[in-house]
Amino acid sequence: MIARLCKDINKLFLVGAKERERELFDKAYDLSRYFALNRATLESIKPVLDLERKLIAEKGPHKSFLEQRIFAALREIADYCAEHGSPGKRLPLTPAVLAESAGSQEKSRHALALELVGFAKEMYQLKSPRDPFNNKRKGLALNVIGSLDAGYDIPEVMELCITALQSNKKALIFAAAELLEIRCARDLPLEPEIIECLDRIISKTKDRSVAVTALNVQVKADVIDEFEALSRIDDWREENS
Repeated sequence: MIARLCKDINKLFLVGAKERERELFDKAYDLSRYFALNRATLESIKPVLDLERKLIAEKGPHKSFLEQRIFAALREIADYCAEHGSPGKRLPLTPAVLAESAGSQEKSRHALALELVGFAKEMYQLKSPRDPFNNKRKGLALNVIGSLDAGYDIPEVMELCITALQSNKKALIFAAAELLEIRCARDLPLEPEIIECLDRIISKTKDRSVAVTALNVQVKADVIDEFEALSRIDDWREENS
């Protein structure tokens, strides 16, 4: 069913018929919720990943909407993988975790997580500078990794967060901040290099929402308190007024 759904979405998108937009939207929403209702497998996620790869190379109306629905579906899978892991324990997400799996269902879940991380990294590293959805796509890829990070220790997480924070791209900074705040809620400390990146963002950005976001991460990590954050945003306002 999922393969047929992805095929229909791609066909409707390529045809671009206005009278069939409602059908396209309905199928896209069905895709975004599919893995909330059906258990994912490596076989069932393949057509979804392939659909995203096809859409990247295309142009047309509703492309960004369709990509967001695809990433919503992938995040459902990531949440499933993370939530059904070992309680209170984050497993290192490396190929070795498959060999250590206790049963077929656990092994399948770990394999899905590895596949998602690989795909998210592929999307994050994709160079498509003329694509207006490029930075948003990278941010959505970080969101998928962030969901998996709740249940797994992912070696690439900090490297990806640092590159996002150093990108000067609002969408990427917000995505990295969301991931870092989730980690802070689990009492995972911020690395010194991350704190340096956040301080640099606050001192250089001209966008108040970006400055506030960087300060909020530090507050949630107990690097600074709320009074210091308020003082620093006042200083930022004076420098940028």
